Amino acid sequence: MRTDFSDEAAWLAFCRLVKEGEQEFAASLSAEEDDATMDEPEPSSAGHITAATMAEEDDSDQSDDETSLHAVFHVVNPSLPQERALLSNISNLSALRLFNDVDVRRAPTPPPDTKRINPKNRLVDSDGWQEVYVGKNLWIYDAKSNSDHCVRVVSQTSSDMYGTAT
Repeated sequence: MRTDFSDEAAWLAFCRLVKEGEQEFAASLSAEEDDATMDEPEPSSAGHITAATMAEEDDSDQSDDETSLHAVFHVVNPSLPQERALLSNISNLSALRLFNDVDVRRAPTPPPDTKRINPKNRLVDSDGWQEVYVGKNLWIYDAKSNSDHCVRVVSQTSSDMYGTAT
């Protein structure tokens, strides 16, 4: 999800790298499938068309544009100014709430000789419960991404260690 709109050239360069990575991934999947079909014995009924044969024919007809069917990521990049304003510099927690469902789980047990967090915090420990999120993993493209060409992974749940949060 893009949350910084200040450097279009950096964004386009990042998108190009993601697309190249997806194409490499799709090619490696195709290579694995080819290796697997090479190991399979030839069918004895030579004149029959099987589902596997149809899939192979479909794969051979694919162009580079159709490899987008193997997209790993769904990119959220609004084009309208009012939509961009909603996502511009959005916090990780707001992004989680926008794209995921909220749930609660028991907070991890504090280690011996550790007091529970005070004041209570719904993300860490609120009366023995903590807020977690269920849904899609989020990778945030923010202002720092313009220079390091990386995205930030937003965790939906904390670890099983007391004191951690989403």
